[in-house]
Amino acid sequence: MIRRVALALALAATSCRAAEAEAQPAPAPAAVPAPARGTEPAVDDAAAHAPAAAPCADGGALTCTTYERYVNHKFGFSVDVPAVFVKKPPDADGRGQPFDYGSKARVRAWAMYDNPPMTVQQLYGDWTRRDGITFKTIAMNTWVVRGREQGRLFYSRSILADGIICTVEVSYASDLAEAFEPLLLRMGSSLMTIEGEGVRARARGAF
Repeated sequence: MIRRVALALALAATSCRAAEAEAQPAPAPAAVPAPARGTEPAVDDAAAHAPAAAPCADGGALTCTTYERYVNHKFGFSVDVPAVFVKKPPDADGRGQPFDYGSKARVRAWAMYDNPPMTVQQLYGDWTRRDGITFKTIAMNTWVVRGREQGRLFYSRSILADGIICTVEVSYASDLAEAFEPLLLRMGSSLMTIEGEGVRARARGAF
């Protein structure tokens, strides 16, 4: 009799513990820290529209392209250009290099002396006087201008350093707008000066 009562109490206690266990709320999932923000200046709005990158099979499509680094040794700057663009003859004076995507788009990477000397704010004001501007912003020595002109969209990003302005500018058909957003982000963010390269070495000595 005593053993039967003890067994009944043990079974009851086990049932209570099981019920309590079921009543306990499930632990909340561990918080996942947000990814750190990149160092790309907030000057470029292309990043806000760029879709997530997809793995590329061969890099030969506009929506999944690889990039080639263009370097201008004379004016000391470089920029990534989509490999789907065809390199055209350079400017005769070595200031720039055009690249074409058929008749639908053109990239031009070029440079010029800041002569007569102007401040970044003055240059920005000059750059943003053109018609059809839909976006413009400036941060430190860099500015971006976007808009529509003669039925096409345009994008340009420029840097003033060592008395030299270097720019990557893109003109493209409006039906390519969505596909071009990640390309604009990559080209704009990759534009950089090369300290001590070409005429930049002499220009730096003057400052």
